[in-house]
Amino acid sequence: MVDSPQDRKAAANKLFGALDVKMHNLYFSVSGAEIVAILEGSAENLAAVVMVTPSTGTFTSFETIEIIDSKSMTSAMETANKVVSAYQAPNQ
Repeated sequence: MVDSPQDRKAAANKLFGALDVKMHNLYFSVSGAEIVAILEGSAENLAAVVMVTPSTGTFTSFETIEIIDSKSMTSAMETANKVVSAYQAPNQ
């Protein structure tokens, strides 16, 4: 990277695009020497990203964190509330 400085965002976007994964942005963590990509795609396609990137030498490790929007989280809370209200624990 020092010998040949270049913006790798376009190359990463091309790789993710080939896997039908949308890259929203790419960040660099100088304190952790990590690259953080905000990606969107199906679980299967994100799993493919995890398998392809180490084999291409792009990354040495990969971690995915699934996130959901606020509206979906509120809906999940409401569903959980209904289920918990209907459930009777065995010790009660």
